[in-house]
Amino acid sequence: MNKKDIIIAVLVLLLLFVLGYLVISQAEDPEVEDVDQEEIVDEDFNDEDPEVEDEEEDEEDIEEPLRDIVLDFLGSPHHSDPLDDDENIYRDDAFNSTTLVLISAAKFNSPDNPEEAMRELHYYPPGEVSYENRLHFSTYRNKVSDYFRDITVEVGGDSVDSKDVILNKEDDGDRLIDMDWEEEITLEFVRVEDFSGIISDLPEVAGITFIMDGDEDIGLDVRREGILIDGYRFIHACSEEGEVIEEDILDFLDDNDYDAVNLFEFNE
Repeated sequence: MNKKDIIIAVLVLLLLFVLGYLVISQAEDPEVEDVDQEEIVDEDFNDEDPEVEDEEEDEEDIEEPLRDIVLDFLGSPHHSDPLDDDENIYRDDAFNSTTLVLISAAKFNSPDNPEEAMRELHYYPPGEVSYENRLHFSTYRNKVSDYFRDITVEVGGDSVDSKDVILNKEDDGDRLIDMDWEEEITLEFVRVEDFSGIISDLPEVAGITFIMDGDEDIGLDVRREGILIDGYRFIHACSEEGEVIEEDILDFLDDNDYDAVNLFEFNE
């Protein structure tokens, strides 16, 4: 072997030695591989443990659809008596103040079959459809229906007052509505001048009814109702405007002569 061949052989052996050393060092030092694996584990953990995300979605399922349903009705025509008989128990193309509340609750609870929900929430006993069984009085409805719950005392605190009302019975013994039915209730309310102090305690979507002093003498609980979103946004079917509108609740109270309000929430 000449000198040139010896030099080449030495260089080849040296190259093999370096390559071998690099392979052994990589196998004994998995730091980079471990970092990559940690990233993979974190990504897998996020994908396989969606508990927090599911909780947020559940909250949206309860609140957002009702909010969206109500806002979708903005601009719909006002009708003084859209459900004028018990053959036509559901429609969502025209509203008065009460049917806006009822239809919103029906669509919220049964989006695929809101007419069936109306049989439950608008009549008592539930499902027994007739004029006599219709829940004509809003505060009585909120006390007996599983779809609503009176929250006046809960959110009103020290601002709450009350009075006894015999629904559908006038002082002279006549009936406000021509049917053989009456019911004595205790009507809780918050005076208009105290209402602004409890707005922050309201749920994101709440119902509101409006009371006038002296109506108990004719067997009437409330004059009107609507829906509050975020406390201040009042959505209601307005006869003066001829459609469902939104306005600030405090402006509405300033512009009208109501003496007190009663509050309720929508149940799922």
